[in-house]
Amino acid sequence: MAEQEPFASPYHLVVLPGQEQEHPPGWVSPLVTPMPVAAADALEWRRPATLTASFWCWLGATVLVVLGLPGIFALDHDVFAQSLVDDARAAGEEPVSRAEAVFGAIATSGVFAIAFALPAIPFVVGFVNLRGGKEWARVLLTSLGGFGLVLGLIGLAVSVHGVPYLKWTYGVTWAVAFVVTTALALVLMYLPASNTYVRGTSQS
Repeated sequence: MAEQEPFASPYHLVVLPGQEQEHPPGWVSPLVTPMPVAAADALEWRRPATLTASFWCWLGATVLVVLGLPGIFALDHDVFAQSLVDDARAAGEEPVSRAEAVFGAIATSGVFAIAFALPAIPFVVGFVNLRGGKEWARVLLTSLGGFGLVLGLIGLAVSVHGVPYLKWTYGVTWAVAFVVTTALALVLMYLPASNTYVRGTSQS
């Protein structure tokens, strides 16, 4: 039985050498008790800011293609409309009124938007699933984004030399914005924090 020290608190037990310390029933030393480990599938992976930023960059690049490019053509529709009038006059066809030419120019921009929206569907599927850390989505965006980045660089080179029916400032600004946004999207989804998140969610 552990003895009490005379000058100590009556509630403080002193264990002398050779004596065994008494413990309540069911007591287990914390030195030999393993810490509980959560199952791998029970871990909740928090999406890093790098992957979220990559998602928004992909969204921005898609909007630049589907709405931005047709939009700048629509803003500068006067040049295209005038070319329609001049082409009809040069071909000896029935004269085209100014109102008809403007409508045709704006309608052409709408057709461009629809045409660009169809190839953008795989991009949308990719960056939406990228938020969940899907590895296949990252591979899809890498292949599509790499091809798009090459096209963007070609478009930038063409815009520097001038694009018909489009102001030089509009073309160069759009091309630079698209190239920068796409490059950022590609880099951000391969940073260390993004890699850890994608690997973790793939294994869980």
